[in-house]
Amino acid sequence: MSTDALLDAFWERGADEGWSDVDQAVAAAAQVVGKPIVVREEQFLAAEPVCGFVATLERAHLVMISPTASPTFRSFVIGHELGHVLHRHHEHAPQSAYIRDVIPDLPEYKVERALARGIFSNAYEHEAEVFADRLATLIRQHRGRPSAFRGVFG
Repeated sequence: MSTDALLDAFWERGADEGWSDVDQAVAAAAQVVGKPIVVREEQFLAAEPVCGFVATLERAHLVMISPTASPTFRSFVIGHELGHVLHRHHEHAPQSAYIRDVIPDLPEYKVERALARGIFSNAYEHEAEVFADRLATLIRQHRGRPSAFRGVFG
């Protein structure tokens, strides 16, 4: 399936199913890409300059995010990483595969972490940000009447 077809299937499901939270979007994305997507909060990211990253492993996509008390922030970071998955940015990372060939005992997630901001061009990061914004809009549209603060902050 082409990237455009993956994206179309994802957005169509979102509209049809009326997702009201990011976890529903994660479950749907996993079905669309045909591989589990595991989301984990990782304490080590609290001290890192990135809020999250995705490691594409053989049997799953692992989305690691910085711990947060904010459901809105959590949703946006996960949405951003889903953007990388559904746009298949991992397929455009030949340096990652090369590093794993040269240093085979290095855990793949550490390779992806080290390259998280260096491999992807600004265009990839922008694409993931636009995806996350569109996902947040879709989720907001399918929630019940928001509280006064949710209407302002998400």
